[in-house]
Amino acid sequence: MQTATEFLTAAELAERLRVQLETIRRWTRNAIVPSIRVTGKVVRYDPVEVERALRERSETRRASGERTGAR
Repeated sequence: MQTATEFLTAAELAERLRVQLETIRRWTRNAIVPSIRVTGKVVRYDPVEVERALRERSETRRASGERTGAR
């Protein structure tokens, strides 16, 4: 049996990840995190998919020797 997916707003995702709202917006613009555009301005995020994408990005950057800290 499948469970319902909990979709978050950008503000909720920012709070959950403990980053600034602008960081979520930038990650969305740069396709770093997956998002679902509900309407022209309404965007939602699946936290499981976002965390998976960030984890994969981190692992890829670590494997290639890229710096993974803050700018």
